[in-house]
Amino acid sequence: MHNVTFAIMPSTDIFPVVRVGAEEIQTDPNYRFENAAREGMSALVIQRTLGGAAWFRDHAGARPVEVGQAMLFTHNENSAYGYPPDGTAPYRLRFISFFPTGIQPLFDRLRTDFGAVVRMPDNSEATTLFDEIIQRFRRRQFRDRLHETELLYRLLLSLYREQVQETRTTDPIEFGQHFLRNHFRSPINLKAVAEKCGVSREHFIRQFSARYRESPGALLRRLRLEHARAMLLSTQLSVQDIALASGFTSSNTFCRAYRLKFGQSPGTLRP
Repeated sequence: MHNVTFAIMPSTDIFPVVRVGAEEIQTDPNYRFENAAREGMSALVIQRTLGGAAWFRDHAGARPVEVGQAMLFTHNENSAYGYPPDGTAPYRLRFISFFPTGIQPLFDRLRTDFGAVVRMPDNSEATTLFDEIIQRFRRRQFRDRLHETELLYRLLLSLYREQVQETRTTDPIEFGQHFLRNHFRSPINLKAVAEKCGVSREHFIRQFSARYRESPGALLRRLRLEHARAMLLSTQLSVQDIALASGFTSSNTFCRAYRLKFGQSPGTLRP
């Protein structure tokens, strides 16, 4: 095991910071951690397998974490991981542990949408950022705290993006759902979305509606209206600007959809 340095973060800080960054080799079958029993400050962890394999268990059950994959967990949660009982090869791993301030919602969303074991292959953007963070931590080469925070956010965002891309071939309907959520503010043609998913428009709408209990068009309208309503409450932009910024083709289209959904015109939210 390599020696590591721990970073101490004041409890009032709002920026995430790397607590530990290290690489280890485990060969002991007794290597095992129950996260619920861990003591000390809570932390978020990304642990990538470089060689051999590990196992990870949470509410979804136990599964292997193989080369090109990473486990995502938090201290003090009901999960566990360790060296596989039937393992023969050394388990080589690299991990970062960081404080949850500010960044916890994004970490939680990644795990909610894709699970606690995610793809993280060699030469991917996420892996490159992951290795850079560890290297900069070891050498104390972050430019400042904002640079450290920026790299952590970029790491989680790139991990999320790569999991979405993976669903394009493994689950085209899920990929379409993520695509709509990520692009609802842009003009969207459902036929073009279905083509990106590799299915027909009719198949996409039918399977999407059955799985998510709302049609792709209904999802787009809901996301656009929720976004527009938040902008009406928090900005002084014109109704026309808000309509366009929320993905509607015109203010008239937006106003009709808004009245149908909320029973009043958008202007009633303004003083």
